[in-house]
Amino acid sequence: MTLKDKQHWSAKSEVKRDELKDALTQTLDWLILRRREAGLALGATLIAGLAAGLFLYGKHSRRNAAWDKLSLAELYAYSGKPEQAQPLLTQVAEEGANPAAASLARMLEGDLRLPRGEVDQALSAYEKAAATAPEALKPFALTDQVLTLEAAGKSVECAAAAQGFLDAYADSLLAAMVHSSLARCQLAAGQVEAARTTLQKISLQYPDTPWAVWANSRLQPPTK
Repeated sequence: MTLKDKQHWSAKSEVKRDELKDALTQTLDWLILRRREAGLALGATLIAGLAAGLFLYGKHSRRNAAWDKLSLAELYAYSGKPEQAQPLLTQVAEEGANPAAASLARMLEGDLRLPRGEVDQALSAYEKAAATAPEALKPFALTDQVLTLEAAGKSVECAAAAQGFLDAYADSLLAAMVHSSLARCQLAAGQVEAARTTLQKISLQYPDTPWAVWANSRLQPPTK
């Protein structure tokens, strides 16, 4: 679907959502005014149901709006316009109407800040994403945090964060990547024996993978 088609579909959907909201609101107003005529018990039941419908409608609309803003922010970000993406990401993250969208917004914020050398701000974004992310997204936010700590040369903090990840998500598809980051950070922090143990785990747990090949190369004694 082209961008023009998406815009057309979005506009039509917005009209339909507004029509639904208007219909619910008008019906609710009518019942409130004519509650006695409609019958007290029946009127109360319908009013409660319509009020719940309006609440769910509003919640659904806010969730959809969060995804729309996130999609637009991604478009700006990948078009080389981070200054236009940032306000949208902030809105999605701070409004919090959609936890998944909010977490992804914070992760994208970190991805935008890191290349600009804004390491502390990127780490803060990843940490906030990890703290509020739905379970399915949490490993991705934590992995971003680990790799950013490594890139920033914060080896001790990186090793601690990586170990925390592995304690919680040992079976994650991201575990091998985090394991290798743990080994590198342990070596950088002078934790030689701990790094050797980590490398041996990588070799045993991920056989026939590039991670195992890398670990085995680091376990070999240096050639004279």
